[in-house]
Amino acid sequence: MAHRSAAIRNLALVGSSSSGKTALIDALAFVTKDSPRHGNSIDGTSVSDTLPEEKERKQTLNSHVFGFHWEDSLLNIIDTPGHADFLADSLASLEVVEAALLCVSASGRLTFHGRRLFDAAKGAAIGRAVVVTHPDGENAHFEDVLLSLQEVFGDTVVPVTYPDADGASFKAVHDVLHGDGPRAKEYRALLEERVAEADDAILAQYLETGELSDADFQKYLPIAIAKEKVTPLFTVCPPKEVGLRKLCSFIRTYFPSPAAYGPRAAAKPGSSEHDQVVEADEGGPFAARVFKTIVDPYVGRVSWLRCFRGSMSADAGFFNVRTGKHEKVAGLQVREGIETKPVDKVVAGDLFVISKLESLAFGDTVTADAHPLAMKPVSFPAPTFSLAVNPASRGDEQKIVQGLEKLAAEDPTFKVQRDPHTGELVVSGMSPLHIDVQLKRLEKRYHCGTVTHPPLVAYKETVTLPAEGHHRHKKQSGGRGQFGEAYLRIRPRDRGQGFLFVDKVVGGSIPRQFIPEVEKGVRHFLDKGALAGCRVEDVEVEVYDGKYHDVDSDQISFQIAGERAFADAFAKAKPILLEPIMDVVIRVPERFTGDVASNLATLRGRMTGMEMLGGIQTITAQVPMKEMQDYTTQLRSITAGEGSFEMRPAHFEPVPPNVQHDIVAAYKARQEQAHHHH
Repeated sequence: MAHRSAAIRNLALVGSSSSGKTALIDALAFVTKDSPRHGNSIDGTSVSDTLPEEKERKQTLNSHVFGFHWEDSLLNIIDTPGHADFLADSLASLEVVEAALLCVSASGRLTFHGRRLFDAAKGAAIGRAVVVTHPDGENAHFEDVLLSLQEVFGDTVVPVTYPDADGASFKAVHDVLHGDGPRAKEYRALLEERVAEADDAILAQYLETGELSDADFQKYLPIAIAKEKVTPLFTVCPPKEVGLRKLCSFIRTYFPSPAAYGPRAAAKPGSSEHDQVVEADEGGPFAARVFKTIVDPYVGRVSWLRCFRGSMSADAGFFNVRTGKHEKVAGLQVREGIETKPVDKVVAGDLFVISKLESLAFGDTVTADAHPLAMKPVSFPAPTFSLAVNPASRGDEQKIVQGLEKLAAEDPTFKVQRDPHTGELVVSGMSPLHIDVQLKRLEKRYHCGTVTHPPLVAYKETVTLPAEGHHRHKKQSGGRGQFGEAYLRIRPRDRGQGFLFVDKVVGGSIPRQFIPEVEKGVRHFLDKGALAGCRVEDVEVEVYDGKYHDVDSDQISFQIAGERAFADAFAKAKPILLEPIMDVVIRVPERFTGDVASNLATLRGRMTGMEMLGGIQTITAQVPMKEMQDYTTQLRSITAGEGSFEMRPAHFEPVPPNVQHDIVAAYKARQEQAHHHH
C-alpha cells in the first residue's frame, strides 16, 4: 500500500516493566485488524514477545516495530523493553519517532525508570503523551495517578479520555473532546488553556474571551503537543479493548506526522557541528539512520532504519557516511501489521528493514551519494557492571570473541574488551541480568558456553621511600661466562609522573652500550611488579655504579643485574598498592537518600555532593573501583530498583593496609596454584 509521509505517525511505546506496553500492542494489533487474534505474553501468543528469551522470561527484551493501519493512516509503533537494563533500545527508538507514549498502570505509580524515559523523550524533543492502563485493576486509582504525573511533569498533563470508575466497576472511558462524563468541562477548559499557550495571537484572543473556537482548538492542538504545551493523557483497558479506538483516532488526527514535526539536526561528515538540517521532505535527497541491528545466525545482519528525507527504491543503493562507501541494497521491507513484507520504495517517515548488509552498524547515517550528512548520535549510559569471561570448553577462544562482538554490535550498552592490564576478556553491561541474557544468547546462537568471574582490578604498585639496591650477576659454566653488576638508587615521584631513568655512571664502570640494558632490566620489573603482579608507576631510578668483565659481560648480564638490583631496592622502599577510584553519580528518589549514604560509607566511599531536583536526589561520590563491582545489585536492593548510577575513572589512591594485605595474599595464593599446575 502506497502512502505519503503525511499519513504516517511514528510512536515509541515506553514505560517500566508491567506498565502494559505489550498488552497494548496485542490489543491494538487486534483492534486495527492487523492480527486475527488477541494475543498475550502470559501464554506466549503475544505478537511482540517473539524471541525465545522473551517467551522464556515473559517480558520484552528487545524493541519490536509494528505498522498498524487506522483509517487512512499508518501507525508505526515501536514496543520497547520496560526493564532498565535494556534501556538502549528505548533510547534509540526515541530518536526515530515524532512522539512517545508513556504507559503507566492505574494501579501502580510512575516509576523512576518511566520518568527517566519520559525525560529522555523530552531530550529528544519529541511530542509526549501518557497512556494509563489497567483502570480495572484491583488497586486502580485514576485521580492519584493523574496527580502524581502532574506533580512530576507539570500541569501540561491533561486527560483526553478518562475512566468512568476505578477497579472492578470500570466499564468505559469518557471522551473529553466529545464532552462525555462529569469532568469533561473541567478537562476541556484545561486543554483549551494549554493549547492557547502554543501561539501568542491565539493566546491574546483566548485571554479576552476565555474560550477557543473548535476550529482553532483543532488547528493548534497538534502544535501544542509538538511544543510540549500539552501532554495528552489517555485511559485504555487493552484486555477488554476499551479506549483503544479513541486513542488511535486521536493519534491520527492530532499527533505530528513526519512532515509536521519539522527539521532534524545533522552535521557535515567529519564535523561535530550539527548545523545542517534534514527536512522531512519526500522530494529531497535520501537520508536515513540505523536505529536497531539484529545479527541472526541464519539470516545474517538485519538492520532497521528510519527514512528522514527523500525516498529510496528497492533496487537503489546509498552512501554509508561512517564507512565512506556506496552500498547496494538487496530489497526493502516494512512492517505491515505484525508481518514484515517487501516494498518497492520507502519515503520520508518510513521505518524499514534491510537484510544481509554486513557493513551496516547501529547508529549509521546513510544518504544519497551526493548529499552525505551525519545525524546527531544518540547518547547512551555507560555500562556499570562487568564480568571476566572464559569459554567453557578449550579451543573456543576465537569463537567467543567473535560471538560477543556480534552481540555488542546490536547493543550500544554492551561492551566487550580485552583488559590491557590484566589480559582478561571483560564484558560490561547494565546489570547482572543484562549480561546473563547476552551470555545465554551467545550460547543459543553461537553454541559457545562461558564461565565468568568478577574481573581483576588493575591495581598499580609504587614506592614511598628512597632506597638503594645492588646486584652482581655472575655465571660460570665452562667456556664463556656471564657477568654484570649494577648499583641503583630509587625514589618515589608524584602521582601520575610516571617512570624516569637517570644515568649517573662516571668513569666507565659500566660501559656506555650496557646502560640501556640496565634500563631494560628495570622496565621488565616495572611491568610485572612484586607485591601483586601489577605495574609499578611513579618511580625514579638512578644507576650510579657497577662493574664489568671484558670477556664475560654481555647485554643479558646487565639486564638481569638491572632487574634484580631494582627488586632489591624496591623491597626496601616500602612499596604500596594504588587502587583506581571512580567518580560516581547516583540518582534516587529522595526517600532513599539516607540508605544510599550509609551504604556508601561501608564501601569506603566519600560523598562529594548532593542536589535535589523534583523529588530526585543526585549524590556524587568517590568510591574505590573494587567496591563498585557489585554496586548495581546493591543499589537495586536498597531502592527496590528505583535508582540509577553512572561512574567513570577518577584517579589512583593508596590502598588501606588491611585491604592491601588481603590483595597480596590472594595474589600469592594464585601464584602458588599456577605453580602447582605447571
